Amino acid sequence: MTLEQIEESLPNGLHDAEIREIVMDYEHARLTFAVNVLVGLPTEQNPDRERCRPGAIVFEGVLFYSVEFPQVRSSFQHPGPAGFSYERTSAGEIPEDLEKVLLSGTQSYSFFMRDWLSHIYIAAADVSFLWSDR
Repeated sequence: MTLEQIEESLPNGLHDAEIREIVMDYEHARLTFAVNVLVGLPTEQNPDRERCRPGAIVFEGVLFYSVEFPQVRSSFQHPGPAGFSYERTSAGEIPEDLEKVLLSGTQSYSFFMRDWLSHIYIAAADVSFLWSDR
């Protein structure tokens, strides 16, 4: 599966989703983002319109992930869920020598962390989504 397919399957995609927790399981090459996903619809009355549901974005076969330092002028010093947007990693963002050794079919994504004004880069074989109870 791809993040684009996951986004299509959700009521509002990943619009206004927030990361609550990141866990990297090195032994199983699994990276999990615990997220809050907006499920309220614009046609609903407040507060239902702002309703979120917990879920998890799970990257399997993780080859690497890299977190940039936050920008000084960002709100990184304040705890709480972090808003994000994502896109496929653009050509030239991954160092050329590293890109050459990535396996065919590797999915590479860049997450822009709005609260940090910086990025998280991920290269993985697969990604999935599941709803959670926390």
